[in-house]
Amino acid sequence: MFELRHINFWIRRIIRHLFHRDDAVYSIWNFCPTHCWNQSIGLLQSCGLCRTEWFPVIFWPVVLLSLCGAGSNCYELMQVWSCPCWKMNMWRQRHFYVLNDCVLRKARLLGSSLSLIAWLMLVYGILRVSPSAMSPWILVTSIVLTVDWLMWSFDVITGRLAINLHTLLSHVLHVFFLGMVCCVKNVFEVALGDHMEHSLRII
Repeated sequence: MFELRHINFWIRRIIRHLFHRDDAVYSIWNFCPTHCWNQSIGLLQSCGLCRTEWFPVIFWPVVLLSLCGAGSNCYELMQVWSCPCWKMNMWRQRHFYVLNDCVLRKARLLGSSLSLIAWLMLVYGILRVSPSAMSPWILVTSIVLTVDWLMWSFDVITGRLAINLHTLLSHVLHVFFLGMVCCVKNVFEVALGDHMEHSLRII
């Protein structure tokens, strides 16, 4: 019995060496949200569009959309602040039956303020080649998109909403823009590590 186990042990080692198998053990209990998040971000950052020849095509739309996003959020915040009767516009129509208009408007004011701060930090991070300044926008956007995807999926599954092409396209475009920002952030981090950030500065 000992000889058979010894032989099996060496056979497994040879197979792992030949086929480059790792020693990771699959488990249904080994759940690490941080590791899953890092893998997801790494997948977005390792996309083919992050290559050097494609980077300008990614970078300049991110700059323009970031400026538009910051301006749009600033305008929305001013409207909510100055005009209590202003009708709130959302890129996807939502209904909040448990909140009255006053509480909903305060929540919208708080959300718009946080969103504007995140957008301004994103613009600053892009203009000054600061990946850390881009992280808050990525975090906030990831949380908002995840919650919105879950709410939309629940509404579709329960039959409250029909699958709308406009809504689906809006979700996909937001995820795509998030991937573009992650790509730019990853390039900035590599450039800072190699002390080559001068080729990426706008200002």
